[in-house]
Amino acid sequence: MLFQNNDRIIFAGDSVTDTGRQGVLGDGKYGLGVGYARLIDTFLSAYYPENKYDIVNMGVSGNTSSDLLARWDNDVIALNPDVVFCMIGINDLWRQFDCLTKPYTHVLPDKYASNLQQICDKSKNFRNFVFLSPFFMEDNKQDAMRKMTDEYIGIMKEVADKNKVPFVNIQEEFDKFLKYRSGISISWDRVHPGYIGAMIIARAILRFIGFDKPLY
Repeated sequence: MLFQNNDRIIFAGDSVTDTGRQGVLGDGKYGLGVGYARLIDTFLSAYYPENKYDIVNMGVSGNTSSDLLARWDNDVIALNPDVVFCMIGINDLWRQFDCLTKPYTHVLPDKYASNLQQICDKSKNFRNFVFLSPFFMEDNKQDAMRKMTDEYIGIMKEVADKNKVPFVNIQEEFDKFLKYRSGISISWDRVHPGYIGAMIIARAILRFIGFDKPLY
């Protein structure tokens, strides 16, 4: 399995990762929130009680890739992680829809690519660094925001391939779900994953790391 005993594992990103880590459960700065980070911590505690894993949630609601890059040194590097997962990008493109008249909030494709590259450059000393794609829970691929999401996913994949960084396509995981149920059945805005989406994300990450315990 990718994780080792006593690893510090950081999940860095936006509200999809944050899920109220500083307030909902009163956990403070290093709280887990109520999303996929907590689910992974729960799985590891239940199935590997002999090991100790320090799961750290460093999501901040509303962050774009520019915001995440600006705090990368303090919120990620300074914590000396062994493994880092980075899911970022949905706000980069979402602001182009819900803040149309505020172009200074937009992160256009070239800037997104540059930000991801700089995050990669800063992450070369981690034992493992992994990109998790942004996603939009809409199965109509001609929908304007879904099309742009796919564009940004492509950019992340290109940066990941260029830097030989593992890439987990979370959009593909949601697309499997969307064959049977609408994204609105999870979240009215089709962005925030709620409990069902958190499980979908956690399942993809556990599969990626090689979760190998029998489900007894």
